[in-house]
Amino acid sequence: MGFKFETVKASRISENIAEQIRKAILEGELKIGDQLPPEKEFASHFGVSKSSLREAYRVLEAYGLLEIRQGMSGGAFIKEVDLTTVKDSLVNYFFFQNPGLREYTQIRTFIEPQVVRICAEKITAGDIEYLENNILAMEQKPDGKNFLGDLDIDFHKKLVDITGNKIISLVVETIQTALINIKRIVHTDELFLKMVCQDHKKIVAALKVHDPEKASKAMLEHINKVEKGMLASKNGSMIITEKGLLIQNQKN
Repeated sequence: MGFKFETVKASRISENIAEQIRKAILEGELKIGDQLPPEKEFASHFGVSKSSLREAYRVLEAYGLLEIRQGMSGGAFIKEVDLTTVKDSLVNYFFFQNPGLREYTQIRTFIEPQVVRICAEKITAGDIEYLENNILAMEQKPDGKNFLGDLDIDFHKKLVDITGNKIISLVVETIQTALINIKRIVHTDELFLKMVCQDHKKIVAALKVHDPEKASKAMLEHINKVEKGMLASKNGSMIITEKGLLIQNQKN
């Protein structure tokens, strides 16, 4: 076995194994598609039981770094972490950290006005058509109780996709997903949805004439109006504040 893995201490056995394998992946010793040695052999190399090794595998699966295949040609294989796994982990983190709405607004104002500045230079007629159809779809299905989250996420995702920046795409899409989950909990109404559609139209109109200043201003105004609209929503099981989500007192 050519790997430089070490035997592990009794405490935190599975975490130690998982970290060694993760390090080997990040340093290029293990590559996407590589199969790890058979369980019995690998467990013996670490000086642990197969159950401890399997627990480490579960940790790596949760990271999105490992795929367990069943059958005759099965085993543990190194895999590429996909965007969905990373995004879902971040959304879960945001949920438990319960950041305030002001924190979401701050990060959005740092990033998204700059995103549309880039879009104003790079956007194509096909991109404009996509965004306009997205807005039209939202307008045709107004629903105050169930905010049309997928369409809203798609709108903002399209904008970051136009920039071609994968890091910005990850950050913006994750924030949008977290905010959509909150919008559903606090029950934003039909007026909120109409506001979103109107603001999206203003952003697209500025992009259509390739005006970065106008597009940036429209996005900033939209972000601030979203914050105000969400703070005003009081009909859900929870309310959103500048400091985070709060459970409402149940009415008798």
